[in-house]
Amino acid sequence: MTDPRTTEDTTVGTTGNPPADTADPRKAVEALAASARPYLIAVRHHSPALAAVVPALLDKADPQVVCVELPADFQRWLPHLADPGTVAPVALAGADEGGHLGFYPFADFSPELAALRWAREHGVEVRCCDLPLADKGWAPSGAADAPGGRPAGPAYADALEAAGTGREGDDLWDRSVEVRAPGSEPEAVRRAALAVGWALRRDAAGRGGVPAGDLAREAHMRRVIAAAAAPDGRVAAVVGAFHGPALTSLPEAAEDAPEVPAEGGPVTSLVPYTFDLLDARSGYPAGIRDPKWQQAVLTAQGDPEQVDAAAARAITDICRELRKAGHPAGTGEAAETLRLAGDLARLRGLPAPGRGDLLDAVTAVLGQGEPLGRGRALAKALEAVLGGADRGRLAPGTPRSGLGPSVEAELAALRLPDPEDPDSRELRLDPLRSPLDGRAAVRLQRLAVCGIGYGKQIEVSGTGDGAALSTRWRIAWTPSAAARLDLAGVRGVTAELAAAGTLRETARQQSADGGPTCTQLLDGLRAAARCDLPALVAERLAEAEQLLPASATLPELLDALDLLEALRLAHLPGTTERSRERAAELATVLLDAAVRGLPGLAGSEDPADATALVALATRAGDHRLGLRMDDALAELARTGSPLVQGAALAALVLLVLDTADRLGARAAGWVDAAADPEGRRRLARLLTGLLTAGGPLLQYAPDALGPLLERIDALPDRGFLDRLPALRAGFDALSPAGRGRLLDTVAERLGERPDLTLAAPAGLLALWTAADTAAVEALAARRLPGTGTGTTAPAPTPAPP
Repeated sequence: MTDPRTTEDTTVGTTGNPPADTADPRKAVEALAASARPYLIAVRHHSPALAAVVPALLDKADPQVVCVELPADFQRWLPHLADPGTVAPVALAGADEGGHLGFYPFADFSPELAALRWAREHGVEVRCCDLPLADKGWAPSGAADAPGGRPAGPAYADALEAAGTGREGDDLWDRSVEVRAPGSEPEAVRRAALAVGWALRRDAAGRGGVPAGDLAREAHMRRVIAAAAAPDGRVAAVVGAFHGPALTSLPEAAEDAPEVPAEGGPVTSLVPYTFDLLDARSGYPAGIRDPKWQQAVLTAQGDPEQVDAAAARAITDICRELRKAGHPAGTGEAAETLRLAGDLARLRGLPAPGRGDLLDAVTAVLGQGEPLGRGRALAKALEAVLGGADRGRLAPGTPRSGLGPSVEAELAALRLPDPEDPDSRELRLDPLRSPLDGRAAVRLQRLAVCGIGYGKQIEVSGTGDGAALSTRWRIAWTPSAAARLDLAGVRGVTAELAAAGTLRETARQQSADGGPTCTQLLDGLRAAARCDLPALVAERLAEAEQLLPASATLPELLDALDLLEALRLAHLPGTTERSRERAAELATVLLDAAVRGLPGLAGSEDPADATALVALATRAGDHRLGLRMDDALAELARTGSPLVQGAALAALVLLVLDTADRLGARAAGWVDAAADPEGRRRLARLLTGLLTAGGPLLQYAPDALGPLLERIDALPDRGFLDRLPALRAGFDALSPAGRGRLLDTVAERLGERPDLTLAAPAGLLALWTAADTAAVEALAARRLPGTGTGTTAPAPTPAPP
């Protein structure tokens, strides 16, 4: 294609079409409109104006083939999409090479759907002319960035927008096409759309060039259209307006048509969709504002009087919604709103009120200048009346994977959201107490493993062994869930088979990457058990028997022990008598491996290792791990890093291998020894290790921390402030429950629970403390009473960190 930035030639090209790359807008649009190979219908993907005139335009062109801008993978779905039994909105869904799901939604006001329906009624062939989903051309290597900056020449799109009329903030298409379409001839609407596309493309070229991804797509479109037109066929191309100027220069000798992707390519499906997801405010980048209003405009079929009637119905419904919310909105307000909408349209030179005029009138008359109470009620009414919540429906006989119907039947049996009852809800399940809840939990876990996006777990309360005693879910049936069910259907025709296939594929990928790691293996085992897949649980247990004893770190071993305990007690559903026996046997092996690995923690500075050490000591009391555990802890208490020493000393007390008072005396000595920076750094690490077990110590050996708290109480102000960062670093290791117990202990010592609420900012408190300290030091230098050297007042008692 000739570079539109350099050419000024307006002569007829070799294809018989006048080139559309002239710098004269009128000549360019004339050339595009005169194109016969192909006959161009430039569209926006959701445009009531174009959808209304597409049938008349195709009648006039009388094509033998209609090419539609859709990925070639969707070719087999076109008959079902155009089926009279299919009720829009619906969406084609497919995954690209990276597995990312993409939607191509259609409503009655989508010009492409209007073209497909026309072709079905007239027996005309339709071809998808865009790149296949897996083609590298969507994101080619070295692709140009999206255009940026100002164009080198005149900004044609800006000029078109300035010349148009409409509401502030409406985009170029609305100003130039949608609001001007009522009462216009179909050809005038087509030319307006071609003009917008040409202006956008011309400006993109001036800003640095058309993105490489668009160029690759257009090259593919030209090949498909040229093959459809060979040798003398009549072809109509229904494509995005931006691409129109690139499709007028087709090769003289058409290449072979690109092959339609085989069945083994990306998985695709046709699913119901909803108006609220079509709205641009839902995050859909090609969406359109207020789909229900757009549907009403389409129903008007370009008749200005019918658009007026649609505006009257919308205003009446808005007033009705306002009254439901308790706000006055009667016939007088409705009539005045309609009058103002019509006046605004006439002032702007429009044949009928557009969406912008309607919103302006509604805001002025019904909003009454109240942005909060009435304004919020009005916004809600507008969303209900103009946005809508219509749902599509597939025609009977539309192909689906076996997984979708199977899952829908399971959800309906459990009375969970399904296509007939799609609304979002929250659900609390107690799988260990209720068999019905257990079945529901398994179904939700299977869907989650398959990536369906049906439910999100938002709360878990456990049993202490890694199993869930109760769970809370937020669940809803969405078009995305329906589409992903079809995608996951390649791994099985039931949720059970699909979940097993997904987990096996994950394990295969991990193995190909050199794994699985211990964490990945435990995640896979846990998922298999939660999804009630006994065969897969047995496979993962066999892998765990080989991998975990030799490779797992102490935290990973403890995680594994929790999971194995849940399996042994049948707190997870995917267990059998044999797997429970194997879980118990493997737990014994892993406990032994954990004890053997204790000396390896001697130099650790990771708080997770300290937590694991204390957790292992707590577990040791139940399993009688013997002298090897006792000796390992004693050695760590003597030779380990300060962090590990603190944790090991706490563990010895928990195992009744040392006394609480001796531990308290040691901790108090750490505070005394923290007289220099190195000593304070050591104090912070020792306390971090010790207080990792703060909760169990306060519960089972409350006297262990008594001497430490007494020593902190007795510190002078300067000594306390010097040690405060180290003390705080150590006490940060306490869990929330441990902190609560510590506060209870402090309250008992002080006789009342201290109020630790600090109303002043932390920075201001620090300044106050520094000023108080400086004052005390100044008084002490003069040996005045009240400084701690006389007898008039004792030094203030510092609060616990």
